[in-house]
Amino acid sequence: MCTPTSDSTTVDDTDSCCDTDLPKATDGGGEAHWLAGPDLLQEPLPRDLQAALGRFLGRESVETLAEWASEIRRQTGGGSLAVSELCHAEEDTAHWGDVDGERFHFQCFYDAVILAALDERTVDVHTVSPDGSVVEARAVGSEELSVTPETAVFSLGIALDAEARSDGDPTLADSYAAVCPYVKAFPDRDAYKAWADEVPAATVATPLSGATVFARALTAKTGADQ
Repeated sequence: MCTPTSDSTTVDDTDSCCDTDLPKATDGGGEAHWLAGPDLLQEPLPRDLQAALGRFLGRESVETLAEWASEIRRQTGGGSLAVSELCHAEEDTAHWGDVDGERFHFQCFYDAVILAALDERTVDVHTVSPDGSVVEARAVGSEELSVTPETAVFSLGIALDAEARSDGDPTLADSYAAVCPYVKAFPDRDAYKAWADEVPAATVATPLSGATVFARALTAKTGADQ
């Protein structure tokens, strides 16, 4: 079990990994997609997201969240992400997690969900949607997540030009730069769709209440489906 400390070390070159000043799409933005089902890890990702992830990783495609999690963990040596590998912020941000009265600010709100899975403690998560709406959650370990509003969703995605950032063997920092700007929380699906149609990325959204599913895959000691 990892225990967070207030002076956790950040991954090199990730301080700006979640820059919110995203470029506007010039040839049209992405396309809003919805992922739902009894086993989110094994549900096929949208084809544009499969292809964009594949190009970034130097393979034909990445078909599921389970495969995506495996690729991220491969970048950390095949094991779980560590607290020090989360995208910590040195200054206050709109994305934070409270653990036993201690606040951890992140470049990306989802790192607070991963923190709960890593530390197996309760984390109160706070973030702000691209439209300015406040979205909050309480993550209990890697199993339980309650959200406000109950209609909240979150997105996962990757820049359409992400392959230009790697030679098919990206570092963890490369992945942060290409992916983190498109991991957002929204008050509902309509808010996600309005955003997704404008950003130059391949994205998919799923209920925020199910966010711990992907977090468990990222923090698994062995296979992504465990």
